[in-house]
Amino acid sequence: MSQRNLLGGTVVFAVALGLILVGAAVAPYAFQLGGSAPADTENAAKQAFDADELVATPGPESGDVTMDSNAEPKTVLIDVGHENDVSESDMQPLVDALVANGHQVKYLTREDAQRDFNGSLRQADAFVVVNPEQPYTGDQLAGLRSFEDAGGRVALLGDPQSAGTTSVLGLITVSVSTGAVGGDAGLTSDYGVSFGSSSLYNMHDYYLNYENVYATPEGETALTEGVDEVVFRDAAPLSVSADSVSPALVSGGETRVESIRKTGPYTVAAQSETVVAIGDADFLAPESAYEADNEVLVGNLADFLVSGDKESGAPAPATPESGGEPGSAPGQGTAPTPA
Repeated sequence: MSQRNLLGGTVVFAVALGLILVGAAVAPYAFQLGGSAPADTENAAKQAFDADELVATPGPESGDVTMDSNAEPKTVLIDVGHENDVSESDMQPLVDALVANGHQVKYLTREDAQRDFNGSLRQADAFVVVNPEQPYTGDQLAGLRSFEDAGGRVALLGDPQSAGTTSVLGLITVSVSTGAVGGDAGLTSDYGVSFGSSSLYNMHDYYLNYENVYATPEGETALTEGVDEVVFRDAAPLSVSADSVSPALVSGGETRVESIRKTGPYTVAAQSETVVAIGDADFLAPESAYEADNEVLVGNLADFLVSGDKESGAPAPATPESGGEPGSAPGQGTAPTPA
């Protein structure tokens, strides 16, 4: 090889090496600017399953709790006499709506319940039970049945059994006779509703976290009029065993029961002519009452409570043999037992 050719080959080699080195140096920046870098599958997988990267978008919180009913003033009695796991503030949206529409709200204290349960019911048009942790006596259940048979309205609300507590609604089946309605004695029938003691959850469709399940109306009931979707933060499934009570709200099809992991839609609210049962009480609280259509549900519950026309004098005074002394009234405005 001549000296000239040797020099030319050296120059070509040096230029090629330089291009390779420059290309290697600028390649990462070129990928960033051009957006055509190869997929980083490791990071993508990490992001897909990194819980910190999952951000749930909450639904709208708006609206007011309003009532459609123009019923004459009624008295709603809230039970706090059975070690109920509920505080006054927990029910404030419901109480405010009733009072704003001219109705009276009273609390049944433990002393009232022990002294004259029937007498307290006799002065009320509706009775609200939330998370009782002390069982009702046989005489009290008989008085409540007479109250409901006479046209009184009863609302039963119960959360799943929580650690360290015992929910009476989660342990017993509430069975109430509906009595004759509208003058047709032949329509008298019995119904039963039981509250599950385990929570519902949904990993596919939830509000903020999987324990807050959505529920939508089932059929047409007054309780769900105007409701498209509600949120229950700690829902218990209900079992309905009679034709006279209708499911009112049902969870999504991928909902599971915590204890058995079985998937399916679950009834979380039911209604008959005189009784409403809801497997959640948290939706009444101020922090939940305005999520989704919860404020509509609270307003409909208030309308239900004043919708009856209870016979005067019912239930009758308890007999001396069955216990209870007639006469005393429940404590108006008495602070309920703290949760």
